[in-house]
Amino acid sequence: MRKMIFVSMLVGLTVLLAACGGSAPAEEVASSKDVNIAVASDPSPAMMGDVELILTITDKDGNPIEGAAVNVSADHTDMSGMGMSGLATDQGGGKYSIKANFAESGNWMLTVKVTKDSLDYKEDIELKVQ
Repeated sequence: MRKMIFVSMLVGLTVLLAACGGSAPAEEVASSKDVNIAVASDPSPAMMGDVELILTITDKDGNPIEGAAVNVSADHTDMSGMGMSGLATDQGGGKYSIKANFAESGNWMLTVKVTKDSLDYKEDIELKVQ
């Protein structure tokens, strides 16, 4: 008899905890990136050899960031010791370009650092080179 009461209480407690223990509604978290960077290449898609990388850089409201210093470095993620870096040239309208020579195909990581006045922003961007 005690066993049956104990089991009944255990089942009742389990049901009660399950009913009361629902998860709280998830809060939506908006992305608040101060800078957005879009990368295009010529040729497109990026291939081994000489490539021009075109970076379009805008603020969080979509306005072009002009007159910034944009430093770009590229590292082959599959082979250590393969990398390059340089300063991109301001093309106006938030567009910046830099010439690169990708000696190998595969996965590359671009690190783009944007500085202007009080802005100091850095972002890693994956790039697949064919």
